[in-house]
Amino acid sequence: MKNGFTLIELICVITILGLIALIAVPTVNTMIQNSKKEAYEEQITTIEKTAKTYMSKNSLELPSDDEVVCVSIETMQKAGLLSKEDIENPLYKKGSDVSDEKNETFTGGVNVSWNGNKYLYEYVTSCS
Repeated sequence: MKNGFTLIELICVITILGLIALIAVPTVNTMIQNSKKEAYEEQITTIEKTAKTYMSKNSLELPSDDEVVCVSIETMQKAGLLSKEDIENPLYKKGSDVSDEKNETFTGGVNVSWNGNKYLYEYVTSCS
């Protein structure tokens, strides 16, 4: 009667688990990075939509031809349109120098311009 596993059986199991990990870890890392990028783009879209809401409530501030108005994130927060969760940066990495990763929260604002047909809203990292 056999009690337990032989050394060969244990080595085979460990090898198989290692191969599974070798395949799974890069796949999971890629999925995490892709979801962070998607979340980043969604945050920017949320900020731009919030700027549209802000400008519809403050229509006197809308730009005319060849004019650009920047609505800062701080202004939208003070108006109660953005919460702290709305401006958290999902790509943030402590100590990073990359522009998309270095700030824990979004800063700057949204440039609003008129192109002759409609207003354009574009997130910028700083309002001038």
